[in-house]
Amino acid sequence: MNKSLEIIKEVSHEDTSLKLLELIKQNISNSSTASIGLSGGNTPKYLYKHLAKEPLDTILKIWTVDDRHVTLDDKNSNQKMINDIFSESKHKILEIAYCDDPSEWAKRYNDLVLSEIINFDIAILGVGDDGHIASLFPNSTAEESNTYGFIENEVNIISKWRMTATFELLKNIQNVYLLITGPTKKEIIEKIGTSENLPVNKLINMREKTLLLTDQ
Repeated sequence: MNKSLEIIKEVSHEDTSLKLLELIKQNISNSSTASIGLSGGNTPKYLYKHLAKEPLDTILKIWTVDDRHVTLDDKNSNQKMINDIFSESKHKILEIAYCDDPSEWAKRYNDLVLSEIINFDIAILGVGDDGHIASLFPNSTAEESNTYGFIENEVNIISKWRMTATFELLKNIQNVYLLITGPTKKEIIEKIGTSENLPVNKLINMREKTLLLTDQ
């Protein structure tokens, strides 16, 4: 197993999510403000709902790790999910309006996030069955990018285009957590931290430490 990967195993999805919540609270306990990157999907929703209600002394700047090139009212929008969960909280959500050009859309988000955040404290990532993280899919253009920030990526999965944080950004975040739960994820978990050529392993190899939380 890769020495830069630490694994925490809990007995259920809920316990895994609450364990991550405790780690997040520890990370930000001495800060008046902190930044946190959130991914989409169903897996982190339980965590996000608890985080939104947690009585924190810290104001979070919330940025979206990646998103599909869809409007903000689309059910497939990660930004919509984040807005729905955190809109009643005191935290600051970084978002931009949809625009037709995916390159311009990604550039606007890149400019917004990098103008608001200097120190990237936390990011929560899921891992796809193909080993993708964020919208850094195997053999996609963004997987080979050396850009620091956010770029567009053509994936043709649900939407033709996506916007994604790059490896150069993700590798420099202080705390990166992989949240992977459920029996359907057992096969990909076995590949994480190995020599297999997957985007998730590429990121782990770039970092001094990455933490995987799972119930498998």
